[in-house]
Amino acid sequence: MKEQIDRICNGFIEGGGVGASCLVYRDGEELYSGCFGFADREAGTPMQRDSVCRLFSLTKPVTAAAAMILRERGLLSPDDPVSRYFSEYAHMMRQDGDRAVPCGRELKIGHLLTMTAGLPYPNNYDISVRGAAALFDRVNAGINGGTPVTTEEFTRSAAAIPLSFEAGTRWDYGISADVFGGIIEKAADMPFSEFLRRNIFEPLGMVDTAFYVPAEKLDRFTALYKWSDSGLVRDDENYLALTDFKAPPSFESGGAGLCSTIADYSRFARMLCNGGELDGVRILGRDTVEYMTSPKLTAEQNTMWDRLRGYNYGCLMRIMTEPDIAEVKTGAGEFGWDGWTGTYFNANLSNGIVVLYFTQIAGAGMSWQATEISRIVYDELAR
Repeated sequence: MKEQIDRICNGFIEGGGVGASCLVYRDGEELYSGCFGFADREAGTPMQRDSVCRLFSLTKPVTAAAAMILRERGLLSPDDPVSRYFSEYAHMMRQDGDRAVPCGRELKIGHLLTMTAGLPYPNNYDISVRGAAALFDRVNAGINGGTPVTTEEFTRSAAAIPLSFEAGTRWDYGISADVFGGIIEKAADMPFSEFLRRNIFEPLGMVDTAFYVPAEKLDRFTALYKWSDSGLVRDDENYLALTDFKAPPSFESGGAGLCSTIADYSRFARMLCNGGELDGVRILGRDTVEYMTSPKLTAEQNTMWDRLRGYNYGCLMRIMTEPDIAEVKTGAGEFGWDGWTGTYFNANLSNGIVVLYFTQIAGAGMSWQATEISRIVYDELAR
């Protein structure tokens, strides 16, 4: 397994990649660790286990875990209407062609958890995604103009976006986890970042995970790159209304805003894989983790992307349900997600396997390296 994973990662670097890291665990035991290339090519900084990476959508499972903590405490339920926390959601609209019409049902917490809410990411091809784009434009304008939008303001303002479809009718990837940031603040009566710090990061010893990188850690902060005609070039652009991560943001994005190291995130992933507990510290009950990682979509709702064939969806994570037809060759019960910058993890309650692969390339998502490493691991450990 080691030689095969090393060959994939070294091949990625030799083929023009910049930096990558990988960790593999089974039943809590570390079976593989490797770091390759540069965290910052221009500075000559090598990629390390403690290199701080932009998680982007690998933030979402953390947000889901925060919601589940509140569920265990009786402060939040998937059956709750979102209007319980923000009255703006009581009378929402949805798109019908090129016009907005009243929704026929209330948006609920469960719709946000399963990405069946109809709250899209920004674009420009219909009135729903244009509504999301207008919100992100407002957040960016606030950052640039010195009047930043807060997490609560983002959540309240998102209620003005016409839903892409009637809530609960289908799956579509969008800003549900970002909306959750404000809901968690309201339900917990504290800032989103503070709730994560107290209830997840500090108990798990995740010392390098936050919505920004403190000055004393900037020497470990990875550079972001993007593909160009001449190969990978440095990418200093900010995406999805995120800042440069050098100071605490006003909008704490539950969908994309966290930074972490592969070592830190492995503690979160192993906690989930171990049924909610790590090193004697319990974050969630096992039944809660089983709820998080069980399929929630009906056949009619499961309109997930072709590359996720064989998966269903749980709480802001994919769940492998049909490995025989899946492009990703793991096994039944495997769950996890990936970030836009190439951060990836999967875990499995039934066999104790955890795989993590991190790189920092804009648009990388679930890279072929991550899926091929996962196949190798499952071939070695689970078949």
